[in-house]
Parts: sequence; structure tokens; C-alpha cells
Amino acid sequence: MSQIISTETPGSKRNSIFKLIVNLMPAIQSSDTNLDERNDIVAFIVLSLLEVEKSINATLKPWEKRGYWSKADQFRMEWAWIEKVKNDIQKEESVKGWKEWPRALADLYVHLAEVKPTRKKMGKFWQGSYELYKKQK
Repeated sequence: MSQIISTETPGSKRNSIFKLIVNLMPAIQSSDTNLDERNDIVAFIVLSLLEVEKSINATLKPWEKRGYWSKADQFRMEWAWIEKVKNDIQKEESVKGWKEWPRALADLYVHLAEVKPTRKKMGKFWQGSYELYKKQK
């Protein structure tokens, strides 16, 4: 059996995730988004931020293994905003999900201002994310 090699680096994984989040902007700005759809979108963002945290740790692991402590600490500080935004979004969740768009989304989009959305239509890729989010809690 041959070894499976992933060609995706943690940095490219973060970029892909950020593009997906930026592509949600029109859905977030839409006034006709119902509660279920809002819950799915916000849950997708939280789950995506969890994946970004994992990619950050994957980047740090080899640096720490080699003893590049200052480089690892600097990188960790540069990305500390991810955990803060994720926690702020989760704090605004009620028993039935998010009644309104979390204010922390504005902080998130400030950090993602340089990310360009993809031009192709992607459909409603966030559907079902709230159920997955509740299972992972």
C-alpha cells in the first residue's frame, strides 16, 4: 500500500478557508436570510476558524520541534485574533443559535479585507453546518 501525501500546506489551507468565508459576505449582507440559514452560516464560520487554528498548530509543530521558539511565538501572536473572534462569535450564541449576526463578524472581515473572493458560483455550501457544529460541541 502506498503512502498518501498531502500536497496542501497549512498556509494554503488557511487561504482556501478564508476565501470560503469571504464568499459568504453576500449571504451575510442579504436581508432575506432566515434564522436557520443564519445559524448555518455562522456555524460554518466557527467550524472554519477551528480548522484555521489546526493549520496554525500544524505550522508551529516543526518550528517548535527544531527549537525555533521565538519564530513560533511571533507566529502564534500574529494569529491570536483567530481564537478571540471565534470565542466572541460563540459567546453570542443563544439556545436556538444566533438571533442576530454576531458583532465579531465585523472584526473577522477587517482581518480578511485583503482576501479576494472567488468569482465562480459555489451554491449554498454552508448548509447543514449548524447541525455539525452542535454535534462537535
